[in-house]
Amino acid sequence: MEKTQTPLRAWFWLIFLMANMKTGVSILGAARLIGISYKRAWLISHKIRAAMGQRDTRYKLTGLIELDDSYFGSSKSGKRGRGADCKTPVLIGVSVGEKGPIHASMRVLEGVKADQIKEVANQTINAGSSVKTDGLGSYRSGLSGFEHDRMVLGSGPAASEKLPWVHILIANVKGMLRGVHHGVSSDHLQPYLSEFCWRFSRRHFEGELFNRLLWACITGGDPLTWAQLVGTS
Repeated sequence: MEKTQTPLRAWFWLIFLMANMKTGVSILGAARLIGISYKRAWLISHKIRAAMGQRDTRYKLTGLIELDDSYFGSSKSGKRGRGADCKTPVLIGVSVGEKGPIHASMRVLEGVKADQIKEVANQTINAGSSVKTDGLGSYRSGLSGFEHDRMVLGSGPAASEKLPWVHILIANVKGMLRGVHHGVSSDHLQPYLSEFCWRFSRRHFEGELFNRLLWACITGGDPLTWAQLVGTS
């Protein structure tokens, strides 16, 4: 909010909506509701997403983890799934307890290679955790520092049955990106994934979400600028 010329009431409205709307917020609709321009609302929403992502870097998944990769981007003809053209790979993890999923993490990858998986896993998963994946070869060495249950699965129902929660998260976040935001470019994909994970991991704190997100915005790192957001810095 540093040097903002936007009324704090507009900031607080957008923080409230992004914290509490489980399926995400249409920034165009929010701008009309709040009474500010779309450009201003888009910038503020990205500042809020940056604070969400920065906050979640303080935590790691722990315990039993379901881990899988998925590809994000508009539907096009050609190869589907791993190796699809013009799509962005993302590594998705979710910690699972006796009563279901607990916390989520999603990170954009340059490619699904062992060294890239290893780097992200070390950043997002606590040592000593037990990680379940499918049979992709990159997981074998990429998760060498963890207890690893690597299951060779076929396509179709088998994967969703053996790794149910991570596949539910993949379907939900893709539904949010398509339905609410009508698609997101690869350049801005990570902030939207961070927003989804922040909200998912705090879904049991209803009534506290606005205060938690406001605190994250106040105590976050350096503020995101318009130049950084549009790539002119």
